[in-house]
Amino acid sequence: MSYQIGIELSPSLFKLVEVKKRRKAMELQQMVVHPLPSVWAKEPFFLEREELIQTIQEALLGRRLHTERVHVGINCREVVFKRVMVPEMRKRQYRRYLKEQLIPLLELPFPDPVFDFQLINHVWADGDLQEVLLALMPRSYMDALVRCFRFCGLDPVQIDIAPFSLYRWANAYRGIGSPQALILQISKTGVEASYFSDGQLIDTQTFSLPLAAHMSGEDRPHPDPLYPLLEMEEEINRYGEALLAKLHGLMDEKKKRMFACPQAEWILAGEGLDIYLLENWLSQNQLAKVTVAPLAELVMSSELKDKASRWVGTSLSVPLGLMVGEKEGMDR
Repeated sequence: MSYQIGIELSPSLFKLVEVKKRRKAMELQQMVVHPLPSVWAKEPFFLEREELIQTIQEALLGRRLHTERVHVGINCREVVFKRVMVPEMRKRQYRRYLKEQLIPLLELPFPDPVFDFQLINHVWADGDLQEVLLALMPRSYMDALVRCFRFCGLDPVQIDIAPFSLYRWANAYRGIGSPQALILQISKTGVEASYFSDGQLIDTQTFSLPLAAHMSGEDRPHPDPLYPLLEMEEEINRYGEALLAKLHGLMDEKKKRMFACPQAEWILAGEGLDIYLLENWLSQNQLAKVTVAPLAELVMSSELKDKASRWVGTSLSVPLGLMVGEKEGMDR
């Protein structure tokens, strides 16, 4: 038996889960959801150290955690993606080749990249090139993030990006029924759309789509940070129309054939709205199958179920996905 902690830094919330693991099974013992300061979402790679430290300390006040070692999931707004072609080689050789031979040649908006990668498709003939999806972020940003956590008494041992965690969580606790899956991670300020083909991440797009813009009333503070801004059918309908317009505007013809067809599956995760109403609206207004990511309640302890917010649902999909399986994470 061991304890593990997963943390997500979404565009608007700090989320923490502590799970107790026995072999492959896990039980959610503790959860924390705390608002991040609005300055957090100011711009990509922006980190206000004092504000973040204060938020983490407030979120953990009075909490007794069983381990200091944490796995951190970050939003793709902080990541640059590149698709590249490289010579085929053994799997364990790719990371070193990418780090030493390819990444120094890329044009990036920062000089100090750290990275993760995903192989795309198979190499069918000798001499063909292997396609690779690279996810890169500034080392300075990662180091600053790590220092903030350590100042708060936490030790980040892995930093991963949200789409990988979401896919692992959905696949492990419900199964993904289609080779082509579009995972939509919804937050109060926007959407992260991640495209998977045969279990491989092939692209991620993030776009602004504030929930408050589709409310019938005013956006007022609520003691429960997971309380939905959109919970009425007409609000969800307006949001659904805007979401579809954004997605169709971003998809090229190839993506539309792969992900906007009856054979594809759309998986909804995140927080801020009644996700079942959105599932129903999307099911009626586009061709792909629409499902909701597995709920956190599936792995909650009985004690936590009694006191957790009724709106937890899919809001913890990223930090819980960090607890599923083993992954190398960002190169440091």
